[in-house]
Amino acid sequence: MILIALVATGAGIAIGLSAKKAIWEGWVTDRLFQVKTAFAGVDRVESAPVLVVGLDNVALNSERLAPIPRVLMAPLLAEAGQALLEAGAVAVGYDFVFAYSADSFVDPSTGEPRLRGFDLPFQRYLYQNRDRVFIAHTEVGVPHRSFTAAAGQGGVRSVIVSTDSDGVVRQHTPRLPLSESPHLIDALLAKGGVQISERYTAMPTTRLATSIPYLSLIDVLDLLETEAGRKDLQEFAAGRIVIFGGLLPFEDEHLYSDRFLPHLPAERAETGPSGRPRVQPQTAGVFILADFVAAAATGRIALEPVPGTLPALAIAFALIGAVAGLLLPLASLPFVAILGSVLGLGISLVGLSAGVLLAPGVMPVACLSAMVVSGVGKVGILQRRQRSLVKLFGHYLAPDVIKQMAVSEQLPELGGDTRPVVVAFIDIVGFTKMSESLADRDVVRVVNACFDEIGRVITKHEGYIDKYIGDAIMAVWNAPNKVEAPEKASVDAAAEIIGLLDQLRQITGQPPLDLRIALNAGPVLVGDIGGEHRRSFTVMGTTVNTASRVESVAKDCKVRLAISGSVAEKLPEDYPVSEIWTGQLRGLSTDISVFTLDRPEMYMEPRSGTDTQTTGSKEISADPGNLVNLKR
Repeated sequence: MILIALVATGAGIAIGLSAKKAIWEGWVTDRLFQVKTAFAGVDRVESAPVLVVGLDNVALNSERLAPIPRVLMAPLLAEAGQALLEAGAVAVGYDFVFAYSADSFVDPSTGEPRLRGFDLPFQRYLYQNRDRVFIAHTEVGVPHRSFTAAAGQGGVRSVIVSTDSDGVVRQHTPRLPLSESPHLIDALLAKGGVQISERYTAMPTTRLATSIPYLSLIDVLDLLETEAGRKDLQEFAAGRIVIFGGLLPFEDEHLYSDRFLPHLPAERAETGPSGRPRVQPQTAGVFILADFVAAAATGRIALEPVPGTLPALAIAFALIGAVAGLLLPLASLPFVAILGSVLGLGISLVGLSAGVLLAPGVMPVACLSAMVVSGVGKVGILQRRQRSLVKLFGHYLAPDVIKQMAVSEQLPELGGDTRPVVVAFIDIVGFTKMSESLADRDVVRVVNACFDEIGRVITKHEGYIDKYIGDAIMAVWNAPNKVEAPEKASVDAAAEIIGLLDQLRQITGQPPLDLRIALNAGPVLVGDIGGEHRRSFTVMGTTVNTASRVESVAKDCKVRLAISGSVAEKLPEDYPVSEIWTGQLRGLSTDISVFTLDRPEMYMEPRSGTDTQTTGSKEISADPGNLVNLKR
């Protein structure tokens, strides 16, 4: 058991820790975000320190912007960005790759550079706000060299976000120092005064498209035209980081952890006059950038646990699973698996509330894996050994007793309990005379052949062979196993054994061979007797002694089956029971009646009408006319 427990625990730890990178683990983490939000409620959502300005369909279809191609909107983006900086924005980031400059466009028919100087306002804006304004580059796109030069060193940052193994964006790893990091997120965090050095997981509480403060680009341009609008713009921008980005459907969208979260009610969202774009199945990249910045700034993040925490939890849950698999019944293991999974996920949920990301798959998988390994070991090794022990020692002891010892791995206590049973003594008649004419080896062969066939019938009828006494067998019904109707089962077994006489005579080659069976029912002490060095499982009591006395009645009455009244009265009504003797047996203080089944094979000699025999202190007649038929 110790070896199986160690192997199961080791397997649970290894498999559990490997689940940290499982493809399904991220899905479970997102569901934990959902549960966490359900407990906290969306009413506790705090205002984000980041404002998103979107180039959406409303802006592109507006009267002012509809005639302008998107590649020629740099001056308008500069105008909006400058206005937001003047309104109190801390920094501005653009989730756009300004890969083309209008200055390089020429008329295809004349070759004249008609747009020369068109991007000068945007270039001037970048130059004047160096270290406050950042533009983007991606794996395949970099800004035009004129914009890169205007933005200066550090003015161009990466907007690439990394995904987990399931293709979902959840984590960001800062590069220190933040102000010199190649990532736009880190540059904006540095401008916001946020200090963070560890990889973190943002924990959204609602769908980002419904909760992050948002203005359409056309809203910013329109608000600039009035004094009241500029005040509203100041309320949106003051003290916040601003990120510009595209919000057209199916453009720069990613799977993000907010996909299972509820929507923030529209009346609670900070939104401009034009409203928000429709929520898409995936999340716009600009919202993801904004959430990574906002989460780190507000502490809405989960960090990696202290080194050693996950291995310790994996060890604990693997031990739980290993012990459960070894000690609990197999039927209860599914419930243990459910409880282990719920407990592991609950600990991960508590960890999220404390700002620690405990990989949610490690603990349940460690528990389940260890439980499966130990359960297989239990069934394949321990229970196989138990079955072998039961089969081996079942020739000597009751199978129920062997099973109990195999499970408990210790001897039963000496003594026992009182139980009603039927005791049978089955004797080979004339064995002494027969053994005088046979060699010792033949005597053993005859006895073994008889005992084998008789024992098979006893076991078939749920009886237990208590012991062999020379040429006799002592059998018990209803101990140690429970028998529904022990009286009927014992009589049926006795009748079948007597029916085997011709077969036994043929097998043993002894035509004179005969049998005598006595049955008695009553309470006995069932259990172990003996000492610490030698013991025997048996039954003891007056019921046993009476059964042996009943056998003497069978001998005197020349019947093969003699049953006491305590057995006869419990038989079904269709069993033909006849009284053969009434009197006081040796060692007893009360009279007892003895019966047999009124069938020809139960009598050793043909019944005459006048023969009499004396048994004990009472004379009885063997005349069938004097037999009292007790068929009920």
